Amino acid sequence: MRALSVFKKNVSRKRFARRLLVLVIASVLWLLILGRIPSMYRESPSLQRKVTDESKTYDPLLAQQITLDQKIGNFRNKVFRTFEFVNFMGNQAIPSGFNQDEPCNYNSKASLEYSNSTVPIIPNYTVFSESINHPKSRLYKFLQELTNGKPIDITFAKKWFMFGSSAEWLEEEQCYVSYSRLIISDWDTRTRASVSLIAAQAFDKDWNEFYNKRIKYVDIETPEDFDEQLKAINAKYNIVEECLGREEDGGYTKSDINSEGTSKCTPISDDVKELAETEKRMLIDRYFRVYPTVLDIPFKLTGEVSYRGPEDPKVIIRRNADGRHEPVVVYNMDDDNYDRRIMFAVMPHRKINPIVPLIDDEFSISGPQKNWTPFINDGDVTKDGSRGFIHVALHIIPTTILRCSLDDGVCMYVFRGEKINKLQKELKDLRGGTSFRRVPEIPELNGRKVWISIIKSHLNNCGGASQFYRPHVVLMEETDGKFNILSYSSAIHFDREVLSWDMHSSAMYHVNIMSPNSIASWHIVSHVHSKYEDYMEISFSEADCNSSVIVVRGMLNYILQVLGDSESVDWESKDLGLRLGTAPACVLTHLREHCEAYGKLRPKT
Repeated sequence: MRALSVFKKNVSRKRFARRLLVLVIASVLWLLILGRIPSMYRESPSLQRKVTDESKTYDPLLAQQITLDQKIGNFRNKVFRTFEFVNFMGNQAIPSGFNQDEPCNYNSKASLEYSNSTVPIIPNYTVFSESINHPKSRLYKFLQELTNGKPIDITFAKKWFMFGSSAEWLEEEQCYVSYSRLIISDWDTRTRASVSLIAAQAFDKDWNEFYNKRIKYVDIETPEDFDEQLKAINAKYNIVEECLGREEDGGYTKSDINSEGTSKCTPISDDVKELAETEKRMLIDRYFRVYPTVLDIPFKLTGEVSYRGPEDPKVIIRRNADGRHEPVVVYNMDDDNYDRRIMFAVMPHRKINPIVPLIDDEFSISGPQKNWTPFINDGDVTKDGSRGFIHVALHIIPTTILRCSLDDGVCMYVFRGEKINKLQKELKDLRGGTSFRRVPEIPELNGRKVWISIIKSHLNNCGGASQFYRPHVVLMEETDGKFNILSYSSAIHFDREVLSWDMHSSAMYHVNIMSPNSIASWHIVSHVHSKYEDYMEISFSEADCNSSVIVVRGMLNYILQVLGDSESVDWESKDLGLRLGTAPACVLTHLREHCEAYGKLRPKT
């Protein structure tokens, strides 16, 4: 017996030794993998996050690193193609003997790489409808009239449309948050919306949608016994968690232990289950934003319901005074209080007064407001109890910048290009697209404050289309309080067969639109031999009916090329208007040439 005992101990020790050896090998391999990861991974703007979600039981920093490694691996496994384009410097150096007839010849060649596949952002009409089609919803009466007593899902195919998905990676929650324009049309057409709404979704790193994704409100404390409160609701209705979802027909309660000493789950009524679910949902909604959903934004629903509600949401992620990152969504909407279309900001992860109208303090902005471009600047985060600020570009040309309070929405001008006499008036054919994203502070910038955005251009009557839209990369710089567009690219269409307005072909007619929505993520991976490896995800829409994400490689190298070619602006220069106005005009001239050539190859049959 003693020999047997010694034998068992030896076996146990060997098993332990084997397990320890496996653990050591696995740890070494993991360290080797981390050692091979370039240090720029950890310096990426998307990784520098302060984790505050205390409900997570795993190591959040390790989880973030693993997710980042997987994302970079996915990017590297994609097949990329080269896209060549023309770049126009915003502060156009005028050579000696400048030929006024050929101003657009002074440009430079540039290139980016793009993935040969895109990822669609798919609407979830069923869940969206559930969040608004109930008696407490302000849209309930409208939806009842829309369906005329029939199931709401039969209206999805002809009356519901989603596009303009503006998404950005939220590092703390390890997900993309996406906000889209959701149209419901009683006229069965996306050109005439009855109402527009903001549909909110969350996606994992591979763009798989999360269901019931909970994100804590940043301005509401979640009680420590929150989970216990949920359990108490189950107990109140005699619902046992171990039995939930065990059968297809719903939840169960646990009966007494039978004669064989085993327990058994028995069904509960649908009414009881619904009461419990409603009570739990109310508790969850008190402390969490739950995705997917439709943001609750009030607007007038009396009289003829036509073109009501929020349009064109643009998201930007900002760090608040508590160090947490949260989305701010800027949108436009007709407002009876101001008797015109104005801009608003909604903070989806706030419970208390989440919506503010953005109004300039001088009330000098007249006419309908659209296409404002939000961005974050130094000093926008305050620690005095205020929610802080955001900046917005009111116009791209001439560059006009506002700083808007997220407490009351009051906006103040910080730079007014239109007040400089030598500059041209507003050029509406180049307008806001994505938000402006700050270029990370790499050594080559030498402290320069630069932002990047993908704006959109607009032409009328070219190539067989009545309206033609395409994306363009622009860089903006602030120097001594003055803002200037450093450069404009020609159309960044990535040789794409843009979806036609018929939503089936690529024929060129009516409205032909490829519209940028957001810079969803930007990862700077490595820096070797003065070249950067970086990946930028850009969301865009076609034909006002869909949204997709494309991966672009080499954006940072392009930016450094532009910075190397740029000159500082002499704001007192006599030819300032010519120097700053040449590039935008050249962009549109080049675009019209492209539009005509594109349409010639894709006539409507």
